[in-house]
Amino acid sequence: MTNTINIVITVISILFNIARLLHVTSAQSGENFTKIHQDIIKIDKRVRPVKNWTTITNVSVSFHLMSIIQFDTVEQKLVSNGWLFVQWKNEYTTWNPYEYENAWSVSPDPDKVWRPMLTVQNTMTNMRPMGEEYIAMLLLFDGTTYWFPAERFETFCEVDVTYFPFDIQKCRWIIFIWGGDGSNIDIHPINDVIDLESYAVNGEWDLRSTRGWREVAISDGSKFITLFYEITIRRRPSLLALTVLLPVLVLALVNVFVFTIPSEAGERLAYSMTALLSFGVFMSFILDSMPSSTETLSIVAVNMSCLLVLSAVYVLLCILSLRLFHRDPSKHPVPAFLQSVIVWLEMLVCLDPPNKKKVADVFQMPTPMMTVTDFPGDQSLMVSGGQAGGATKKGKLRGQLDKWARARNRNHAAYADPAEMTWKRVSRTLDKILFRFFLTLVVVSNTVVWAVMISNYYE
Repeated sequence: MTNTINIVITVISILFNIARLLHVTSAQSGENFTKIHQDIIKIDKRVRPVKNWTTITNVSVSFHLMSIIQFDTVEQKLVSNGWLFVQWKNEYTTWNPYEYENAWSVSPDPDKVWRPMLTVQNTMTNMRPMGEEYIAMLLLFDGTTYWFPAERFETFCEVDVTYFPFDIQKCRWIIFIWGGDGSNIDIHPINDVIDLESYAVNGEWDLRSTRGWREVAISDGSKFITLFYEITIRRRPSLLALTVLLPVLVLALVNVFVFTIPSEAGERLAYSMTALLSFGVFMSFILDSMPSSTETLSIVAVNMSCLLVLSAVYVLLCILSLRLFHRDPSKHPVPAFLQSVIVWLEMLVCLDPPNKKKVADVFQMPTPMMTVTDFPGDQSLMVSGGQAGGATKKGKLRGQLDKWARARNRNHAAYADPAEMTWKRVSRTLDKILFRFFLTLVVVSNTVVWAVMISNYYE
């Protein structure tokens, strides 16, 4: 169909050149064109151009997109430039070109002849027929009429912000004939795509595909025909990814390190509160870039909300950790249940006691402490000092035995020595566990979020 349009346009150009040549080289004069125009305007432009009223006027339309000026995702408004190629047959505007000195075509005043009242349905400005600002029309001797209305469109485009800023949007131009129905005017697209030969590339949005189709609706016995022209555009996310998403990701990772700041430093609360306020600033920036009312919810907004809540949780946990750290053990000793929990957590995540000297030497610990005979393996290594390398193996075995023994004796030492389990140890153990837990949570969750958005973007 695109080839057909190109052929028609070429024919029109040839006709224009022929008309210009005849105007210069023949006896053709302005009087011939004036007479044709006078004959044309005798018919009221409000009269449909058919001599038999039961004949349907077929109107063919082709949409040519020139540029996307702006796509305001907050207002959900697409501003674009384009023009239409419209064709129909006017049975009242025919003449014999040989009677008018080979005048094959004329360019009549569009306000003086009939033309379909094409209107954009989803416009965000005043609804009016197209072609009021700039129009061009060509009329052939056999009544074939070509109309080229150009417009600056401001249309509504519903925004899907689910994968913002890796989002893909679909915008439409909905065109219908105002004041006409399918019983007397039939409108149909010339082809099933938008013509992009004169399209200028947009720096923010990448045009992926286009399509055009028509729909017929029946209401109260009348048939209404609508043309749909749709484009699929994909945002270029580089700028937003570098200025919004990357700082948020870095901030989320840095925020977790609040648990590594020593409680004695006194800067933990200030650090966590600063991170919390930073999340609030970035979140307000992202919300300003999204429509205020939409049926979809952005994954980035949900992720940032979760990070904001986590940042608030960090503040509360820091307060709790500081209170535990400065708690007086002489007045409030560590409960036995909490001692058991802390020791179990240390063993679970392979944490060594804060002060290893609190645990007695393995070889001096009485029962139920672990001894050399409890160590699984070849006991002959302990007495093989005379053999080559025996002393070295004995030293390695002794070091490994110390490691195994501490893991087994940690729980016993916590109860055997009251000074072994303090509130400071509880606070530091919680800080280490919380740091590992939240760091894993943030890394995994953000990796999943980015993977989902990028996979949708490049599918």
